[in-house]
Amino acid sequence: MFKKIVVLLFLLSFTSFVTTTYVHADNPIIKDEFSADPAAITHEGKVYLYTGHDQAETSGNDYVLKEWSIYSSDDLANWELEGRVPRGIFDWAINDTAWASQTIEKDGKFYWYTTVENKDSSAPGMSIGVAVSDHPVTGWEDAIGAPLVKSTDTENPGNMGAWSWDDIDPTVFIDDDGQAYLYWGNTHVYYAKLKDNMIELDGNIHRFDIQNMPGTFTEAPWLHKQDGIYYLLFAMNFPEELAYATSDSPEGPWEYGGKLMDELPFTGTSHPAVLEFEGETYMVYHNAALPTGGDYRRSVAIEKLHFTLDGKIRKVTPTASGITHDSFAIESYKKSSYIRHLNNSLRVDPLEGDTYDFKWHIVDGLASDDKGFLSFQSENNPGFYLVRDGSSLSLAKHDGTASFEEQATFKEVPGLADESWSSYETFHDSLYLSRASDNTLQLVTKNSLENEGNATFRLSNADAKEVSVSEDALAMLENSTATVSATVLPEEALRKELEVFVKNEDIIDVTTDYQNQTDETKLTIKGKQEGMTTITLSTLDGNYQATIDVEVKPIDNTPASLEDVIASASSETKNVQITGTLGETAGKNVTLKVENPNGEVDYLDQVSSNDAGEFSFNFMLKSELTGDYHVFLGANENDPYETTFTIKKQNSADKDRDKEEKDKQKEKDKDHNESTSSSDHDSSSGPEQKNDSKKQGNQDLPDTATNLFNLMLLGGLLIIIGLIAILVVRKRKEEAR
Repeated sequence: MFKKIVVLLFLLSFTSFVTTTYVHADNPIIKDEFSADPAAITHEGKVYLYTGHDQAETSGNDYVLKEWSIYSSDDLANWELEGRVPRGIFDWAINDTAWASQTIEKDGKFYWYTTVENKDSSAPGMSIGVAVSDHPVTGWEDAIGAPLVKSTDTENPGNMGAWSWDDIDPTVFIDDDGQAYLYWGNTHVYYAKLKDNMIELDGNIHRFDIQNMPGTFTEAPWLHKQDGIYYLLFAMNFPEELAYATSDSPEGPWEYGGKLMDELPFTGTSHPAVLEFEGETYMVYHNAALPTGGDYRRSVAIEKLHFTLDGKIRKVTPTASGITHDSFAIESYKKSSYIRHLNNSLRVDPLEGDTYDFKWHIVDGLASDDKGFLSFQSENNPGFYLVRDGSSLSLAKHDGTASFEEQATFKEVPGLADESWSSYETFHDSLYLSRASDNTLQLVTKNSLENEGNATFRLSNADAKEVSVSEDALAMLENSTATVSATVLPEEALRKELEVFVKNEDIIDVTTDYQNQTDETKLTIKGKQEGMTTITLSTLDGNYQATIDVEVKPIDNTPASLEDVIASASSETKNVQITGTLGETAGKNVTLKVENPNGEVDYLDQVSSNDAGEFSFNFMLKSELTGDYHVFLGANENDPYETTFTIKKQNSADKDRDKEEKDKQKEKDKDHNESTSSSDHDSSSGPEQKNDSKKQGNQDLPDTATNLFNLMLLGGLLIIIGLIAILVVRKRKEEAR
């Protein structure tokens, strides 16, 4: 899929330049050659990646690194080889020992701390050199013409003898106060301050231990600071695993923090570097995922690095898709099961547990990049592919041969059971991937299929992309409770569970409940004490988060009087609304009790006043009784406020008239709303109206008033008709006279 390129090399100031094409990178991010021991910096919006160039033969049994390579990228997806620097810039060094290095910028200059072998027989073994340049790629020169640190400067570990390799893998760090530190080591770990010129040690070399580490320090330290915490990343044990320690000072003491990455297949070494770019933090490292990769033929990869609210770093899973590609699941037809590769065993099973074994990195067919051909690479075992092994299937490391590429290539065809799905044929013949009766994955001919659905699958994007929350900020009172819902998006994401972290558990308690039917996580938050804290919700892979800022306010025990209380009720629907204010007191609890005409409790509830001191109850009566209902309102320890509302008995004629009048009133209200601004509505209920309502303690709804008005109108008309009749009789009598 990615073709080797031809490069043009030439030397200038001991620096090699190359021309190359851009490569869109999943992992490993460098595919045209082997690369190792990465370090990266950002400069003027661009990332510069410094690596060793592994050049050992496939059968080699030692490291061959004649030079360092420098790549650049402005998006972490497309990487360009910009230059090479030969080991020969240090003329006091020998052999192909361009080992691990790191570059840093200070005051417009770039300083490159490297590992090379010292040719001085009085200090044999590996040593640390420093080069300087005005540019991150070109013009590198030896800064001091000798080792900055040599083997006789430190105490050699007992297992190394006179020729030692404990002075390797330098990492450099400049603190906020401008003080620079150099860390390095193998078996032993050391640090020293650097002078302001960055090319001399300032004071003694210090050897130290990492406290409470369940293993031994090996090599590859990297110093990083985030949110006031100092982090020391390093390789431990052998084969190497990545781990980290923390401190509140760059000079220690250092406390073991946890494991960052498990040992990697086909390589005994690992080497971490931390990169901050465009608001995200990444870990760059090497694996052996390229074809024919191994201990001496390594490859640089990159993953996101996630820090929790309590200062820990989440464990990192090495992936094939990296930070630029999506991973996919291969779903079995109508079975809610997926092709999984747990411990290299290929099965078609439902999802369970927090695992990557159902994820695949889909690439163009290794043997053919024609449309319709593809290969399935294990997401969490980069370099391992689903391959045909005779008449069976296995998960195997790419060995670089043409036969392997053919065995790992499949043709996607319309699904045998459903053409909107897919089936997958082997490269040269028509054997199909199929689910066996014991749920293992097998190869079968079409004619031998008992159920075509067993050979029918579809690819679906397996990755979460976003965490959505119903509230991203919350204010609550002590001892009160709030509920927030959270959802992982998109809808087709397969793992929608969330991990929850609370920054300060003294302020709030949080309990979670994952709803399988809705794929929502319900958070119940209880305020414990006054203060501010943050809840972080993270997808299981750690790649996406959402936060909820929570403020817990103390309960205000200042007495507050109930004002402007209005109680209204519908005799027809039994709907009741009770509103009022507590002056301008926010967050006050208001308790409501409603008793029916028999003195029995019909409704009981409690709400809190809003920021303007307003409160409202809206509910439906349970009782069918008519008559006066008694309302009791209480705020904290104040005397209860009492009022009433009336539910009247209605016959069928009343209900018909009420419905007719309501329809007419709705039409009038509609016409009125079209000609009146919303501000007029807001001012229609003034203080006089509210006070009158308070004095009455009862407000009948408009339908009762309308019926009374109709009766009065009818009586008036009858009186007028009677008067007219009297006048007519009198006039006739007068005419008769």
